[in-house]
Amino acid sequence: MHYIYMKSSQPLSARLASIRRGQERKRIISDMLTWFRHAATPLCVVAALCSLAMAHGAEYLTPSDVVLPPENASQETLNQAAGKATLRFAGLDFFPHAAVTAMYDDNLLISSSNALSDVEWTLSPGLTVVAGDVTACLPGPVTLGQIRGLLNYSLVEDSSKPQRFLGVDYTPGVNCFTDHSQYNNVDHIAGLSAGYAFSRLALGLDQDFSRVDVKDNEVGNRVTESIYDTRLRSRYELTDRSSMEINGRYYRLDYEDAAYQGYQEVRNEDWFNREVGAKLELGLGLALGFVYPEGAATQTYQQLLARGIYRLTGKINVTSSLGVEYREYNAAVANTADPVFSVSVIYQPRSTTTVTLEAHRRDQPSPTGYYNYQTLGLSAGVRQVVLGRWYAGLTGGYDNVGYNLLQAGTSNNRADNDFFVEASLDYELNARWMGSLFYIHREDNSNISNYTYSDNMVGARASWRF
Repeated sequence: MHYIYMKSSQPLSARLASIRRGQERKRIISDMLTWFRHAATPLCVVAALCSLAMAHGAEYLTPSDVVLPPENASQETLNQAAGKATLRFAGLDFFPHAAVTAMYDDNLLISSSNALSDVEWTLSPGLTVVAGDVTACLPGPVTLGQIRGLLNYSLVEDSSKPQRFLGVDYTPGVNCFTDHSQYNNVDHIAGLSAGYAFSRLALGLDQDFSRVDVKDNEVGNRVTESIYDTRLRSRYELTDRSSMEINGRYYRLDYEDAAYQGYQEVRNEDWFNREVGAKLELGLGLALGFVYPEGAATQTYQQLLARGIYRLTGKINVTSSLGVEYREYNAAVANTADPVFSVSVIYQPRSTTTVTLEAHRRDQPSPTGYYNYQTLGLSAGVRQVVLGRWYAGLTGGYDNVGYNLLQAGTSNNRADNDFFVEASLDYELNARWMGSLFYIHREDNSNISNYTYSDNMVGARASWRF
């Protein structure tokens, strides 16, 4: 990861190396800006690359995180950036946004039999508020994901990166059903991201909160869940090629229905990073975690990790993290040693084509009993610009879910195989308006029949962003 970095006094040899690296950065930046103007590479791909640089451990990118607007709208975004068209008041920049979705769902409750179908209508107004000189390096509409990327990787020179910034976003979602009004609900999604840079030290804070109505495969039903996710990040530049990180995370999952158990997790990650050439960064890390399920035994784990981040400007970004985890349970069951890994790839063979791949393994407490569920999966996607303002997308994925019992005397032989396929056709009217048609198929093939289901969703969406 590349955090905000401000040059300080160094020996002559280090300064010369820094100058050479700065010249290389300027050449890359010049090439990228030329590519922006001629190929109209979209800013939200940059945001996806920023997010990719953050991926490690339990965090990973999925194909749906990558959005590729067509050429004309991207050029309009660049033209808008030249005019600095923003809503500004009292030193703050305001970016309102909204979306309307109509979707037919043939299995509202992901039931194994007697599926309930309906049309769901969703209105999602929202507002992003930004403090700091962010709009100088982020043209067009600014999102919270782009702001978070400023802590890691930027396509502008180091000296022009924002040194202090704060972004806040709140997006409620009003969901109404045509025939089954008992499932009407309001989702709440809020996020905050802040960054502060010293001469060699960069600090970051991300805070997310969501209270949403979701279909939960492990529960086998529709549930309301609340998630609190706090991440503290720091990076200290030892030299122009070496750095160290100390990061912390607090995660909490609560279910509205008391029949299901949530959990809390506290995690610390420490990394030593070394750049190898201009495109590759390698790192060695140690992670420590404490997990507190509501109704089951507490757990602790230690992970020994290695990661690599490879970036080829305008073509490919790869982030991989792998290692081994030793997990201890405060229960009458044996401790476990398992591999852990996360791999994310974004590849652009042409400016109009984006291919994404990801694979992961994660371990977390189950909401329905005294066991953990372990997920091993992969997904892939492609987005293709067609006819200038149209682009088509197709993604698919598979997860194998196994269960590890945490209490003697209980029994559960459940094993699940989850699949999904998503297809979309989007039209971007301009830099602010977009319309989408989509189809989603999801299914779970479980050896326990109550958890087996098939679900199809088809719909249309219109979105606007200032």
